[in-house]
Amino acid sequence: MIMNRFCVLLFVLLFAVSGCGKKAEVEQPISEPETAQSSQVETPKAPPAIPSKPMVESEKAAVSDDALIVADFEGWPNNLGGEIGVYGALEPDWENVNEFPVSWVYDPVSLGYNTANVRSGNNSFRLVNGLGVKPELAWGSFAMDLGSTIDITTTPKKVESLDASGYKFIVFWAKGESGGEKMELLVRDGHALDYDPQIRYRLPDLTAQWQRIMIPLAQISGKVDLSQLDNLGIAFGKDVGNMQGDIAYIDDFIFTNNAE
Repeated sequence: MIMNRFCVLLFVLLFAVSGCGKKAEVEQPISEPETAQSSQVETPKAPPAIPSKPMVESEKAAVSDDALIVADFEGWPNNLGGEIGVYGALEPDWENVNEFPVSWVYDPVSLGYNTANVRSGNNSFRLVNGLGVKPELAWGSFAMDLGSTIDITTTPKKVESLDASGYKFIVFWAKGESGGEKMELLVRDGHALDYDPQIRYRLPDLTAQWQRIMIPLAQISGKVDLSQLDNLGIAFGKDVGNMQGDIAYIDDFIFTNNAE
């Protein structure tokens, strides 16, 4: 009898220990899968600020907190998701890209690459008048959308317009290959009926050194809708006074409230 009770007691104890072990295993916390962690959106870092003096090689382009980077030409499309193009006498001749400089992103594999022609980072944008596929045209322009494309079936194509009404200036940097090259700023808003710019704004003649070009938005307000800007461009053809083969470099377009 004593032996039977001992066996029953031993069996109960073994069952209880075994059951507790199973229960502890089920209640272990479940770790989150890696995919859930990777799907979290990181808080964007503050953009770099652009100094108000010509760059030296060791400096980095950065922008103050109130500035919006439009294009630094370090990636594609531009920093706002907009497309970039060159037209008229600036259109590249890709078949002769290793013989003549072309209008396009100027990076370390470009013909004649020289870091002096890059204001910050590794890239700028080169403008070449009249050495492309349409040298006979008197006009040539660079243009970039200020947002991603929404509808390509319309004329002009519809892009995500930029509200720039909270900024005071458009600022970018430019230099000429020789100095004396000429430019006009071209602006178009979301109300435009075609691709023609609504504003042509004459800019200072270039020098052979990088110079900061600043356009007060107050001078174009009322001529375009600053709350729905679609496109910024640069005219760099014969029509603004350039000769065939003239070359310029542009870099670091921003909207800002900082005049310095």
